[in-house]
Amino acid sequence: MNTSHRRWLLEQLPKWEQEQLLTADSLRVLRERYAVDESEVGLAQMVMGILGALLIGAGLIAVIGYNWDDFSRPVRLLFAFLPLLLTQLLSMRVLRGGQAIAAWLRETAALLQALATGACIALVSQFYHLGGEWPDFLFWWFLLSLPLTWVLRSNAVAIFYLTVIAVWSVNQVDHGKPWQDSPLIYPLLLLGLLPYWPGLRSRTPLPISVRWVMTLSSILGLCSAAIFVCERQGGMYGFGYDDDAFIWLWTLIAAALVLFPLNHAGIHESTGRKPQVVLGTLWLLGYGMAATFHNFNNSFTRGVSQALKLPWCWGLLAVLAAFAFLAFNQRRWSLLALASVVPLPLVAGQLSQAGIGSGSLLAWLVTLHLSIIGLMLILFDFYGSRGAPRLGALMLSMLIIARMADSHFSLLIKGFVFIAVGVAFLAFNFFMSRRHRLAAQSNS
Repeated sequence: MNTSHRRWLLEQLPKWEQEQLLTADSLRVLRERYAVDESEVGLAQMVMGILGALLIGAGLIAVIGYNWDDFSRPVRLLFAFLPLLLTQLLSMRVLRGGQAIAAWLRETAALLQALATGACIALVSQFYHLGGEWPDFLFWWFLLSLPLTWVLRSNAVAIFYLTVIAVWSVNQVDHGKPWQDSPLIYPLLLLGLLPYWPGLRSRTPLPISVRWVMTLSSILGLCSAAIFVCERQGGMYGFGYDDDAFIWLWTLIAAALVLFPLNHAGIHESTGRKPQVVLGTLWLLGYGMAATFHNFNNSFTRGVSQALKLPWCWGLLAVLAAFAFLAFNQRRWSLLALASVVPLPLVAGQLSQAGIGSGSLLAWLVTLHLSIIGLMLILFDFYGSRGAPRLGALMLSMLIIARMADSHFSLLIKGFVFIAVGVAFLAFNFFMSRRHRLAAQSNS
């Protein structure tokens, strides 16, 4: 339950007490269990702190820039370092205040110091004509700002850091760059915020905004690293860069995001608070649905064979296997079943080389596999396990539609099938809603 839900519940308790809906002991337990942590930073507080910091920073830049040409170099250096010094003094005051300092003030101080750091680097570079490109400026800016995330416990600076390292990594995709100046170091940069991954911080829940930015940053950064390696090692191992190889590599990354280790609290959180699961699931479902079409068979199997020539691909497979083992121990059956789509092109390729199956083997293999997954997601819910019956029904409906679209039946037959599938899906959704409502009434 997030902070807004807790506040709503606590606001209703006095009314329920007057109506004698709850006993005194029940009210006491609810107030203790769902107490609001005032030190936790909400989205509104973070936005207000960010806007305030940006307005102050923009105002200072406008005032200084108006008389910039009239200042000597020492005065300009003073203006470069003075805001940084003032923000450090403000941060020191915030740290000394401890828990008594409001969360929004902590966020504002951290963001102001991060902005002052960037401004200082830019001004000194301009004074002494240090040169360089803007990605180099970004690199040192986010590296110097990282400690603020931990010292001041700032979610705003964490969002800034994640955004900038993703932008820097995308810009570093260049075949001629050395490894230390390429997206290959993105995983090391991400380690600076490793405890911010969903489920790893047990004391306070991570804001959903930070989770989504972290997941999107990881997607961009890891994709940049994968493209860089494909381009470089593809030439080293005798094959050109192929989009099909990259697609399967990213499918491995998506499966790793879905199976990323979580603690007990992270497992039982709602899916909406786990963006890595949402985005990874969407990619795996899209990949699986595309693999059911006969036209994609050769390209998908060829992409797997090319990707396996890259040594680091085997390292990614080892990480994925370790995540799958942990997910198995945590009984995350639905996500394990979905991630099992990943090795199917490899299995189909090996069977084809052995002379088993036709050219459309992958399409039928994935269709059968996803059908079983869809049925499992439905049956898990009926047998008391953590399932996703609506997702399972949606998968079965999409599989039927995909097979019909890829068939040679007439348009009339396809139209009747689509109508029947739509009616069946709506009826199943109504049935599940009624079933869950009756179960809730019986429990109460």
